[in-house]
Amino acid sequence: MPKLIDRDERRAEIAEALWRIVLREGASGISVREVAAEADISVGSLRHVFADKEELLEFSMRLIYERVELRLRRHERIRNPLRWAEAVLSEALPLDDERRVEMHVNMAMISESVAHPGLATAAREAHDGLRSLCRTVLSVLDEHGLIGSGRDLDSQAIALHALVDGLAMHLLLADTDSPARVRRVLGDYLTGLAVESGEMSQ
Repeated sequence: MPKLIDRDERRAEIAEALWRIVLREGASGISVREVAAEADISVGSLRHVFADKEELLEFSMRLIYERVELRLRRHERIRNPLRWAEAVLSEALPLDDERRVEMHVNMAMISESVAHPGLATAAREAHDGLRSLCRTVLSVLDEHGLIGSGRDLDSQAIALHALVDGLAMHLLLADTDSPARVRRVLGDYLTGLAVESGEMSQ
């Protein structure tokens, strides 16, 4: 019997076909016909799953964020707060091929968001989600006495968010900083948050 593919799996396969096109050609020239050919299905079959190009683009972008969220949940059992913080924030960094593909596609989709309101909305939600994650990380570290006294967590969340975004760009656009070095920079930054006026929190 032929393999039965449920709707969610079919949508993900089509989105991944779109990702492959984006990696080869960028996002500006994407068409429903081209994505259908890449996914090895008819245009009619694709339109049965996605009503139009807008829906396809938005789903393909949001699939990246959904997969990041799934990976974040895998770290819930880490008990050491610093190790947990490094692990969850690292999911926003292109440290391996999977995350590098996701970030390349995400950046290409963001470049198209001016013309596609759904992409702009998804990108803003992802931005807000990363800011919220940074704030949560800092709150957890603070609860464990790993944030120096007198630090404003909201301001620190902005700085941490900027650090993560910056490190991601370094990895994505240049080869001067290795994944191992970026991990060390992130770890050193988180450890350094415990220092206030030369005193290390116990």
